[in-house]
Amino acid sequence: MNKFSFLLAALCVSLNAQEAKPADTKAAAPAPEVKLSGGAKTEPKAYFAEVWLGKNIAECLNFQKNIQVLGQQVEELKRLQIFLDNALTTPEKEARGHDIAAKTAKLKGDNESMTKLYNGFSIERPYQFIATKAVIATPISNEEFAKISAAKDFKPDTIISTGEKKFQIRDTVSGQVEVETFGLALKRITDAKAQLQQLIDLQPKLTKDDDKKKVEKAIKEIQDDLSQSLEEFKKARGFDFNAEAITLPSEARLSIQITEEEKKAIEAKAPTAADKKYSPLTPNPHPTLICPPPKPPPLPPKPRRARSSS
Repeated sequence: MNKFSFLLAALCVSLNAQEAKPADTKAAAPAPEVKLSGGAKTEPKAYFAEVWLGKNIAECLNFQKNIQVLGQQVEELKRLQIFLDNALTTPEKEARGHDIAAKTAKLKGDNESMTKLYNGFSIERPYQFIATKAVIATPISNEEFAKISAAKDFKPDTIISTGEKKFQIRDTVSGQVEVETFGLALKRITDAKAQLQQLIDLQPKLTKDDDKKKVEKAIKEIQDDLSQSLEEFKKARGFDFNAEAITLPSEARLSIQITEEEKKAIEAKAPTAADKKYSPLTPNPHPTLICPPPKPPPLPPKPRRARSSS
């Protein structure tokens, strides 16, 4: 949270306090001090093995779409389990149970298909999908597309269609660090635009001169920072920032978390340096030691039987 976020939060609290009724002025008793004994626990080591490479936009988007579908199935099963737990009649319990069993089997089958397609991937394992190359595309109108496509040097793969919208690829960012840095630059611009709008919307509600001066100063600082960021973006990319632009991965690496035993097995089968047959599509013989990422949603447990109504 930056200083402008703190300012927004403080001013909103101040406004709410002005509208609220006076509270009891009696000071609250201090909370008892809690002392923790013992040292911090050591986090277990996490190893990841590269199992798949996305080599173009279509492959990367297809993987992300498949993950989204599995995630939706997991959430649907959680919702159905709540309905089963709250079922009152025996026929409703049986119907809910059959529905959960069918959808659980569907999820299991889809997850097994993903395991085969992506060399061992499973939503039950933590994974990393890291973009190593990304394209930046800006929206174009039908008239602009007609003009672009009529050119002699037109390349169809520079146009991305998403439903009724069309986008033109304007630039490519290569390298994991470069892609991450570019994403942070975009976030800095979009966050600044959002904060600027929030402060502008807050201005008419302020009644204290001191608050008004603080907001005016903050708006000026954000406008200056934003102008500099937009200028740097145009200089680096050759075109103006567009809030409707999209960034899509065009190359990516997929890695899954492995156990210590799996790591040893992979290392035992690893080819020597002289062996030229090693392919990056096979599990990495030397998984990188990193901190584990947030764990993806696990497969739901088997349906619980709802308690019989008395």
